[in-house]
Amino acid sequence: MTINKKQIAYNRSKRTGPIRYIVIHDTGNAGKGANANAHFNYFNGGDRQSSADFFVDNTQVMQVNDYNTYYTWHCGDGAGKYGISNANSIGIEICVNSDGNYDTAFQNAVALTKQLMSELNIPIERVVRHYDASRKNCPASMSNNNWLLWNTFKAQLVVNTEPTSVNDIVWELAHRGIISDSGLWLEKLKKDSNAYWLARKTVKYLQSKGV
Repeated sequence: MTINKKQIAYNRSKRTGPIRYIVIHDTGNAGKGANANAHFNYFNGGDRQSSADFFVDNTQVMQVNDYNTYYTWHCGDGAGKYGISNANSIGIEICVNSDGNYDTAFQNAVALTKQLMSELNIPIERVVRHYDASRKNCPASMSNNNWLLWNTFKAQLVVNTEPTSVNDIVWELAHRGIISDSGLWLEKLKKDSNAYWLARKTVKYLQSKGV
């Protein structure tokens, strides 16, 4: 997947130990325009006493910290109570701006998390909520119905089923920006078995690469 990189100038510390956790947050900011760029500008604009490694919205994944060199201030140290700290984790913030598409931002965060799990050899049990680090209600956007959406997020980290229905294949390709006219491709894949199999295998390959 494409990751746009910038670097915040505040609220980071030298990393001296391994990265053991990926901590999922949401920004809690539903204001219009409160996307990844807006949050980078805010946190890069002064000492906010907090920060993060990634901001994810419906249009992009933005990395704002060199997480192998520095850690950000995204979950507090919890006085060691829960074992999850800024110093041993990476923080991903999902944007919840009202003029964005949360479902797409959610899927972008899933893809990013899967990529980081592979890169850093982090097992699924160490992909956690901000809530798990400090008992803060975060990511609040996933907390309804006894954290039902969080359970969905975790499930998508391990389920990598090759899509078989034409609708699912077209959605996967359109979601990644590979095709634009979904209606045209729906009809094409229904009529052309060779195109169907090529599209199906393309999606499987992209999923395996975390794209």
